[in-house]
Amino acid sequence: MPVRATHATLSAGRDAVYDARARQGSVPIEFHLDDGSTLDGVLILTSAEVEWLHQQISRLGDVHERTIGGTP
Repeated sequence: MPVRATHATLSAGRDAVYDARARQGSVPIEFHLDDGSTLDGVLILTSAEVEWLHQQISRLGDVHERTIGGTP
C-alpha cells in the first residue's frame, strides 16, 4: 500500500519568496506521511492566491485575537 500524506505544515526557518517576474509566490512546506516520515515541498501561489491567502490568514488572526481577549 502506498504511503499517503496526512497533512502539511510550514517549514520552520524558511521564508516565503515572491517572484515578481513570474507573478507567483512560494511557501516552503513539509508533508507529513502516514508512516511517520516527512518530505519537503513548496506551495506555489499565483498573485490572486497570495491575496486570497493573506485575507484568510488575517481573518484567522482576528479570530485568534478575539479568542485570547485581545483586540484585532
